Amino acid sequence: MTVVYGPLIGGEGSPIGKTYLSVSVQDDGVERAVVPGTRIRVQIRKDGVLIARAGCNSLSGGIMLDDGVLRFDSSEIIEDGVLRFASGPIQTQMNCGPEFSTQDDWFFGFLVHEPEWTVDGDTFTLTNGRTTFVLLDIRLAEPDPPLDGTLWTVEAILRDTGHFGYYGSAVPATLVLNGTLASGSTGSSAYAATVARADDTLTFTHLSITPTNPSGRAAAMEQDFLEALRVPLTYTMKSNRLRLRAATGTGGVNLVADRPDGYPPRRLWTQQS
Repeated sequence: MTVVYGPLIGGEGSPIGKTYLSVSVQDDGVERAVVPGTRIRVQIRKDGVLIARAGCNSLSGGIMLDDGVLRFDSSEIIEDGVLRFASGPIQTQMNCGPEFSTQDDWFFGFLVHEPEWTVDGDTFTLTNGRTTFVLLDIRLAEPDPPLDGTLWTVEAILRDTGHFGYYGSAVPATLVLNGTLASGSTGSSAYAATVARADDTLTFTHLSITPTNPSGRAAAMEQDFLEALRVPLTYTMKSNRLRLRAATGTGGVNLVADRPDGYPPRRLWTQQS
């Protein structure tokens, strides 16, 4: 069964279509620390689905925002003549350790108990009893990192076959841009290159590598990564993600930079990739 939510009405004074990161969490008026390296993250899509993360797992589901209260949808649905109910929020079940699990349970429990909400400019506030979360629009809380000088880590490589390559437990490749120079690691071997720029296109030339003769998945990643850099690549950036694509659309690289809210923990996405 497919449940279609919304759309909810966005605009000024509404959190719809926006993503927020926590800047303050208070219990009984006292600041409560979150797990180091994490931030509470709440996205409310235009179709009325909320996606929340507290450092490891996610909670998602259709919501209603009537009367200044955030409620997960449990409305009736008629399908094939049968009365059903929306399933309510869905939580992923990854194991990131006790600190993360405790924080997930705490925040997700807060959300399902119908907190009150307000929007004041770019600030989204959730309150339930004595607990208050103050969150800021991600555009201000987490501006895009600079293209140059940032350590970009490879998440996946789009091969010329049109399929993404993931490399399990292999150490990920990296890229650092600095003007006309590029450097980093293939995951196994250090490399350097010259970069020519034209609008939003990067062309890597004079690519040199210090070979270490990797094997298995590490060797596959090194080969795919170096092959991806051999053609001009158009780049796009969104938040902490950098996407490089060949003109054909069937080659390129997806990269990510560390971000303040710490999701997902590096050890987590390395294990899952």
